[in-house]
Parts: sequence; structure tokens; C-alpha cells
Amino acid sequence: MKKQVLIAGGGIAGMAAALGASHAGWDARLFERATVFSEVGAGVQLGPNVVRRLQAWGLQKSLQQVAAVPQQLVARSALSGQVLASAPLGQSMVERYGAAYVTIHRADLHTVLHSAAQERADIYINPGQEVAELLGTERVTTIRTAANKVVEGDALMLADGVWSKLRPVVLGDHSRPRVSGHLAYRALLPMADIPVGWRSNEVTVWLGPHMHAVHYPVRRGEMMNIVVIIEGPA
Repeated sequence: MKKQVLIAGGGIAGMAAALGASHAGWDARLFERATVFSEVGAGVQLGPNVVRRLQAWGLQKSLQQVAAVPQQLVARSALSGQVLASAPLGQSMVERYGAAYVTIHRADLHTVLHSAAQERADIYINPGQEVAELLGTERVTTIRTAANKVVEGDALMLADGVWSKLRPVVLGDHSRPRVSGHLAYRALLPMADIPVGWRSNEVTVWLGPHMHAVHYPVRRGEMMNIVVIIEGPA
């Protein structure tokens, strides 16, 4: 009889956990608070180790349809614009590590994972059913959803975010997320709206006193993701 993992949370981590469990021969039952999956977040960078795992799950074609493949990583001084360091990406990553270094919108990555999970007969996605309570873990893991549905499994995976209500129960960790004092400002711009001289197919990092900024292409290079991080009051 196949083992069954219960997954709290249907974001990128939850969907990836479900796919990983499925490919390892487990049934996966995923419970997500939201009733529908919508587009949230901005960009994220995926190294070759992550891309190789997606390839192993048969998702290379889906990934290529939505991701960008930057050709270089460049670090610059935010004060002078001078190049401080650079490293090749693109084909050199494929030759060295067996997969590309890609940049992608988080919503696109989630869509790729969600679509793949829906095609697996041993993954059961339950939207609008938040895991509200952990009832026991002695022989089997038993949960109760917010709709008062009781479900048993062999393992529980927490992927319900930084404000997880289950982490204190499972790990005994009652601490709150710590505010670091850093603030992140994010933006997505159509590449066509950016001055020609600023358009690029690179990951660029600007380093300055008490701040840094990162920008790179997403959505096949049609959008630029920009993140600016500054030190704010703790």
C-alpha cells in the first residue's frame, strides 16, 4: 500500500513537495486555504540544481515557455556604476552543471508546478481547505481542516508560509518572525517600455552603502523584474 503525505499549503513549496512525493511513489494530499490560485509575487532566480530537478519531473518544455535564460551575472557599484565582478551564465551553466540558470516570475513557476500536479493521478489538490489542526502523530498523522474534515496520512509537510499556525504545534517553536529592518521594493516593467540602453538579458546587482538592487529578465525576456533592498528601522 502506498504511503501518503499530507501537505499544508499550495504555494510553490507545497506544489513542489507534492510532485516530489508523487515521483518518489507516494500519494500526496495537498490542502490550500485559498479557494482559487491567483497570480502573486514577482521574480525568482533558479540555479541549475533546481532546473535539473524540474527537468527530472518532465517540466523542461513548460519551463522554457515562461522563463528567461540570462547570459551573464554582473555586480556593479551603485555609486559609480563600475563593474566589480562578472560571471558567465547561459550555455556555460549547461556545459558545467547540466542545466541552465533561469529567471522566472513566481506565478509562472507556480503555474508550471500546479499544472503538472493536476496531471498526476496520485496528487489530490484541495483548495479552500486550510489545515486548521493537527490531531495526532503517534502511528499516523491526523489533521482536521477548517471545514471540519479529518484526514489521516503517514507524514505531514508544512508549506503554509512564514505565518504558519502549525509550526508551533509541530516544532514547539512559538517565536514570531523577526523583523530585520530591511525593506524590499519590487517592480515589474515591460522590457519594451525600458530605454534601449537599459534593456538587458543579464542578472545585474548594484551594491551600495546600506542598500542593494537586483534586476533581471522574466517571462521569456518580455518583462524586467527589479528589487531594491534598503536598511530601514528595525
